Amino acid sequence: MNLTIDVSEQNAAILEAQARAARMPANDYLAKIVARVLDNQRSRNAANLDQHLAEMASRVAEETTPAEMVAALEEALTQVRPHRAWQS
Repeated sequence: MNLTIDVSEQNAAILEAQARAARMPANDYLAKIVARVLDNQRSRNAANLDQHLAEMASRVAEETTPAEMVAALEEALTQVRPHRAWQS
């Protein structure tokens, strides 16, 4: 993927200096920064989901069957997923 990012001259100079210190081309250095941020975000999202599911599970009545839990989860996902309008 090619991407153009507009940053201030000061931030561009900082990134270039950091890339030189890491002995990497600036584009590669910036790509590694972006990849690390995305990995961290994915990890945080997974942890947040795990915590949310644990909280939800703690509220489920003991007599609830697995099938009822699955149905409730599917219904909840249907409610929060974006509705897509496919155009041809």
